[in-house]
Amino acid sequence: MPLLKLKTNTADIPVAVRAEIQKASSLILAEEIGKSEEFVMVIVETEHDIYFSGSTEPSAYAEIKNVGTLSPEVTEKISHRLSNLLKDKLSIPPNRCYLEFQESLRHLWGWNGKTFAS
Repeated sequence: MPLLKLKTNTADIPVAVRAEIQKASSLILAEEIGKSEEFVMVIVETEHDIYFSGSTEPSAYAEIKNVGTLSPEVTEKISHRLSNLLKDKLSIPPNRCYLEFQESLRHLWGWNGKTFAS
């Protein structure tokens, strides 16, 4: 159950680029966390009012949530790969991105009418 929720102040992202970001992000999470891409969700929200490091230059905030643990090695790899993706697709420098990682207990996430603890 990896989830990436990406918020950026970038506007007018073409649909094709948004789709590329979602597909690439989904693959990154599935590969690095070791879960099926079938359970990965990626949400991209644009045109947020983000003021970061003294300016409104292009920036992003991402929440990466997972049922289960995320080792320091996994979060480091995800951080590197997602930051490079945002740089390549949206021209957002890695130093203008915050990524927040969260681990969840299985009973705190539901899907398909039950929780992941069921």
